[in-house]
Amino acid sequence: MKNPDLMSKTIYYQLAGLFDITAIYTHNNRLIFRARPRIETSEAIRTMKKKLAASGFSAVVREDIDGILITIDEDSRKIPWLNIVLLGATLATMFFAPLIWGFDFDFITHPGKIVEFLNEPGVIRERIEFTAALISILLFHEFGHYLAGRRRGVLMSLPYFLPAPNIAGTFGAVIKSRSPITNRRDLIEVGATGPIAGFVVSVLVLAIGFYNSGLIYVPSPEGLGIGDSLLTRFLAWAIYGPIPENYYIQLTPAIFAGWVGLLVTMLNLLPLGQLDGGHIIYGLFGRRQHQFSKLFFAALILMGIWWPGWWFFGVLVFLFGIKHPPTINDEMVLPRHARIMGYAAIFIFIISFIPVPFSFS
Repeated sequence: MKNPDLMSKTIYYQLAGLFDITAIYTHNNRLIFRARPRIETSEAIRTMKKKLAASGFSAVVREDIDGILITIDEDSRKIPWLNIVLLGATLATMFFAPLIWGFDFDFITHPGKIVEFLNEPGVIRERIEFTAALISILLFHEFGHYLAGRRRGVLMSLPYFLPAPNIAGTFGAVIKSRSPITNRRDLIEVGATGPIAGFVVSVLVLAIGFYNSGLIYVPSPEGLGIGDSLLTRFLAWAIYGPIPENYYIQLTPAIFAGWVGLLVTMLNLLPLGQLDGGHIIYGLFGRRQHQFSKLFFAALILMGIWWPGWWFFGVLVFLFGIKHPPTINDEMVLPRHARIMGYAAIFIFIISFIPVPFSFS
């Protein structure tokens, strides 16, 4: 087990409802808890093993004259099949997104459509470019959370990627915290590291995409358009300078993947509930986050006038709650590096914000 001292506090909170913990030891990178059951012993042990197994740990229990000794170690034998299957499915839906966008699944009963799709000139290279770029952004984002959590002794699941029949082929990914985050410093670090890591890769992908693209003349644009953020406008100006009227940057797979990465980053940084932005605002301002959430939720409803997608997103956030729960130790003084990370994430949100992500003309 890496960092058993850090892990001890999070495992302790998983056991505290079942046992009175009287002592904690470390031996050969294993954690040993001396405990007395609060409920019937066999029921307490069964419930404990189920909870720990879900977090990737195994436990060995033996009776002691003063109660029981619980030896805990990481369960290295467990293969995360669900995570692997979802990753494979997401790679497939990203690659075939043009076929399945709009819930049109007739290619399943007509496999010839898949062959026609793959035989289109350059399509395989383009879909590989898009899929590799977007999955890289999501991987950096989610493993930013994962590694920050492990560093602070927070039990984190591996990322669950979400395949979807939409224009990008995914709803992104989620990662579950299997133990409480005990203070506002850890809340900021775990909440901000993912968006910052994903943002860096998104900017790199966008810059490469802009550099390898070019301007095209479109006198009367029609169809689906994607919105601009301050960052995309700056990158376009830095590479192309002032763009003449009726000229547009040709949308390449890399540009679109980087844009989707920024969109995912921006949505995660909304200062609502238990989104990354909610974690960060609560970490910086404590319970005043509740006021921020109410104001921004009202703004979200107002922005729905220009893009109705904000209403759909607002309903989802409302169902899960717009307020952030307190940490175990809200009174901890924030170190300087945590404040810098928090304000850096807010700056990223501002320059990545896209008021109208999609439009039709």
